[in-house]
Amino acid sequence: MLKKIVLISVLSISYTFAMSASMVQQSPKSKLGCIKGVGVKRLNAIISYRENDTIDTLDELLNIKGIGKAILRNIKNDVQKKSCLVGDKKVVEEPKKEVVKKKRKAISAE
Repeated sequence: MLKKIVLISVLSISYTFAMSASMVQQSPKSKLGCIKGVGVKRLNAIISYRENDTIDTLDELLNIKGIGKAILRNIKNDVQKKSCLVGDKKVVEEPKKEVVKKKRKAISAE
C-alpha cells in the first residue's frame, strides 16, 4: 500500500513539473528562452508557429525547423539552462557555489 502511495505521489510530482502544450502556447518569451537548446532562432520559430497555429500536442513542435527529439524532450521535461534569453538578450544566472574549507591536521615531527 505504501509503495503505491509513493509511486502515485512521485508520478504526480513529475507530471506537475513537465511542460504541457498549453504552457508552450501561453508561455512568454522569457520562459521559453530558458529551456535548454532553445536559442534566439528556435525561440522566434516557436513564437511565429504559435501565432499561426494552435499547439495542441507537444509533438507538433517537431514540425518547426530546428526542433528535434532532444529539444522536444527538454521542453517536455522543462530542462532549464544556466543563461536565459530575455527578449533577445542573454541573462546569465550563475549557480552559487558553496565554499567548503577543510581543516588540516597538524603533523608533528618527533
